[in-house]
Amino acid sequence: MRQRLVLISLFLLAGCANEAGTVNVRILPTEYTVGSVKSGLATPVVDEVVRLQPQRVHVSACHETPPAKVLQFNTELQARSGAKITGGLYEKCPGGIASQQ
Repeated sequence: MRQRLVLISLFLLAGCANEAGTVNVRILPTEYTVGSVKSGLATPVVDEVVRLQPQRVHVSACHETPPAKVLQFNTELQARSGAKITGGLYEKCPGGIASQQ
């Protein structure tokens, strides 16, 4: 059930992908990351994305990432940026984070 919610959350982020002007954001079960900015909260990462003013934001998450973390980031970013958002799931969570299920 949790995997379905993460997939649905990421599909809600769907848009057109293009490498030019794209910022990559990683949402793990314990942290958000964009470039050198890492935080347990979405706001500092959203601040950095807004500062970079990308045309597109690609969000990558793990199956273990709580859907609420993805939705929190999406909600904050949509409120502050007009960037198109795309999403995807890692086959294996980076950093060896074990499944919490």
